[in-house]
Amino acid sequence: MMAPMMAATTNPGDERGAGIVTETQTHAGPTGSQAAKVKVLDPNLSIYLDLLRLVAAFEVVLGHARHFVMPGLPGFISGHTGEAVAVFFVLSGFVIAFVAEEKEHSLRAYATARLSRLYSVCLIALLVGFACDMITNRFGVVPLSTHGFYDPAYLANLPFALTFTNELWFSHRVFGSNEPYWSLGFEAAYYVIFAAFFYLGRVRGAVIGVLLMIAFGPKVVAYMPIWLFGLVAYRHIRAGRVTMSKWLALAAFVATIPGYFLVKRTMEHWAWPMYEPASVAQLAKSFVYFALVGVVITINIIAFRRAAEGRTVFPAGFARAIRWLAGASFTLYLIHQPFLIMLTSLFPGLRTHLLGGPVAIGGAVVLALLIAEVSERRKRVFQRIVGGLLGATPRGSTPRGGQPKSVG
Repeated sequence: MMAPMMAATTNPGDERGAGIVTETQTHAGPTGSQAAKVKVLDPNLSIYLDLLRLVAAFEVVLGHARHFVMPGLPGFISGHTGEAVAVFFVLSGFVIAFVAEEKEHSLRAYATARLSRLYSVCLIALLVGFACDMITNRFGVVPLSTHGFYDPAYLANLPFALTFTNELWFSHRVFGSNEPYWSLGFEAAYYVIFAAFFYLGRVRGAVIGVLLMIAFGPKVVAYMPIWLFGLVAYRHIRAGRVTMSKWLALAAFVATIPGYFLVKRTMEHWAWPMYEPASVAQLAKSFVYFALVGVVITINIIAFRRAAEGRTVFPAGFARAIRWLAGASFTLYLIHQPFLIMLTSLFPGLRTHLLGGPVAIGGAVVLALLIAEVSERRKRVFQRIVGGLLGATPRGSTPRGGQPKSVG
């Protein structure tokens, strides 16, 4: 899964401790006159996006925990890993639209922010995953070779992991046991394709964008509309088109919850792992399923934004906790699987012990929080480094009060 998938220029809830509030925007109305000023990301939506990102990351962890360390976890709470990636895609599209249109006004600034966001987490995540695998190989009872996705070709796969080209066309290159890294091969591709269309002009951007889509291949491009749902949601709000009453918005927000479970219950059999090659018919059905999940999440975000408008939804203490925890969600997404596999290999009885699964999950969370202190929460350090290499200053890419980020 990703990522966290995953995920734009700061960590969930980062720049740590500050709410996400955009500068007011003036929009042209249908007649060309100026419409009311709109804060696209008010404090409520800022925290809510962080909460969605955190929940999605934890759903991926629970899904893998059920497989590796806690087989007794019911599917009702741990069977949403693929859907969580669809959530990441929508969130990412929303955030990228925000930073590109309101903050990162040049391709260089955009590239600086994206690269620093990714590498601030991915470099140490790959290192941690490699260390976990080496411990498993050296001391583990259950060999890594028992896992079908494990690939011991670390050196051969490292360049693809570092360049996020691990999912080109029909390839699926896994760095050791860290299979959730696959989603970055999708999300980074969406960053690049979007940048071509957005920054390079109508004709040149379209030509380069289409060539990039061909280069990344049908598997990656097929799911890009889900990512674009987030962009559409952002622009819909920014244009001031969300005019439904707050009560209707609240009803729509609440309806998305049973709506999601209805889609999952009736159409889940259409789903296919996004990273696996599929026939055209299978790919089409899988896209429809995940796209419907994406539509539900898009409506959920838009409806929440309208329903919560003008009021404080989250108590200050809860908001701070969400921001802080979400500030490690990308790290959690990228390090949890090698860590869980290592634990279950070192202690095979973990799977059957009453407290084994909860302890393992808690250990993954604690490890992610510790690692985030030198990765996600230090993104600005990477931004200065990358900005120096690209000749860009990070100042223009960071909004006042912080901004959201994606997972991956």
